[in-house]
Amino acid sequence: MKDQYFGDVNDFRKYGLLRLLSIADRLCLGVCWMLTEPDSRTDGKFLSYLHNPKKYRHRDPDLFDWLQQVVGVEKDRRTARIEVSTLLGSALFKPEILTDHKGKRSAYFSECSSRFAGCDLIFFDPDNGLEIKSTQRGHKDSCKFLYWDEVCGSFEAGSSVLIYQHFIREERDGFIARMAAELKRLTKAAAVFSYRTPHVLFLLASHERHAAGFRNQLGAVQSFWAPKQVIALEHTPPNQALHLTAVPLRSIAAGELGRCPARHSPNPLSTHHGESS
Repeated sequence: MKDQYFGDVNDFRKYGLLRLLSIADRLCLGVCWMLTEPDSRTDGKFLSYLHNPKKYRHRDPDLFDWLQQVVGVEKDRRTARIEVSTLLGSALFKPEILTDHKGKRSAYFSECSSRFAGCDLIFFDPDNGLEIKSTQRGHKDSCKFLYWDEVCGSFEAGSSVLIYQHFIREERDGFIARMAAELKRLTKAAAVFSYRTPHVLFLLASHERHAAGFRNQLGAVQSFWAPKQVIALEHTPPNQALHLTAVPLRSIAAGELGRCPARHSPNPLSTHHGESS
């Protein structure tokens, strides 16, 4: 994640998805931004949706109105803004900058483990997604990737894990099926879900105690975000049918969002994002 991406249409879908998932059994959510330094790329330029409320606002009115004010009016594109809002309930955050340095990365994820201990769901938001063979940990641009052992470590600690994944140059249906199968194989998750958007993919490895709640939310995701905004799917065993129940569109009440135990942390708006030491 980079602050320069904050509030674009992919972010709108991402936060909308997090809000729906956290309703499932009012889960305690941990958000690991995997925040990286800004660059000169224009990936976060997709803001025209803010000028098209007829098409987008009804998906999540509170979220849309907030992003329209913060990003569209105030021109403030910092992840810190959503950390101090109530849009993600009382979620916990990891706001420090992640670099390519291998030793500092190890410390960064060790701190993640401590900060998110007890979280029901941890969301990892790397720039690109899961590791690729050509970019080894500690090498240039490794900060843009999440490595499989980091996924498995969080899952083994008891949290279900949601991952941002950029699409690569591979047929998308096959890519989604391959990544979901690998996620299930490595984590041995009770259930694996995918949430496909026009530009990016989200993969979810669920523990047994969370699976029913996530399964129940599939219908809500489809109802809130269809058509074509988010396609939600559980990757079930062969010949096992999955039936979705449509859910009427409605606003998400703040009281429905997940609650985490209160933990002291500095106000992210009062300091700069620091590099993990």
